[in-house]
Amino acid sequence: MARWLSFFAEYNFQVEYKPGRLNVVADALSRRPDYAVHKADANAIGVVRTSTPSSSLLDDVRSAYANDAGAKQLLNNFAVPSDKSRQKLAKHLRARVHRYRVHNGLLLYSAVDDNADRVVVPDDPELKLRIT
Repeated sequence: MARWLSFFAEYNFQVEYKPGRLNVVADALSRRPDYAVHKADANAIGVVRTSTPSSSLLDDVRSAYANDAGAKQLLNNFAVPSDKSRQKLAKHLRARVHRYRVHNGLLLYSAVDDNADRVVVPDDPELKLRIT
């Protein structure tokens, strides 16, 4: 300590107290990045299990799209693609419309991190029970 005091005695400086919460530079330098709390990605999709659906289940999914507002909007957009139909989409659908596509009457979604297509399940509680 005495060695440091003699070293700093050569300089003209003033020490000011700064609370830790305000000293972000020192805080960032003193924190190891591997100890940081990792936040989950908001767009991450968890997969519980994968399975191949039966043809009757796929038919039920197709027919249930008629009762789901979001699915109806997307299917109408793909049936007659135009800027006008895209503007009619809900804001959250419009932002991700490029991730959707229609194949054999099924609405498919492709996530950010992979190219695997997932069948969009309409908001139908009975249908969801059959799938899980």
